[in-house]
Amino acid sequence: MNRQTYLKVCAGVAVLTVLVVLFVPGASDLVEGSTLLFLSQNATTPP
Repeated sequence: MNRQTYLKVCAGVAVLTVLVVLFVPGASDLVEGSTLLFLSQNATTPP
């Protein structure tokens, strides 16, 4: 897959994700919960 195709696929996925978050309430809750779970598991405290 060349760079131009890769960028088009990434842009399409980003637009689709935004539309789903805006217009599908259950899916937006799932995306929010998954994001918070990911961030909470990968949070580090400075020494």
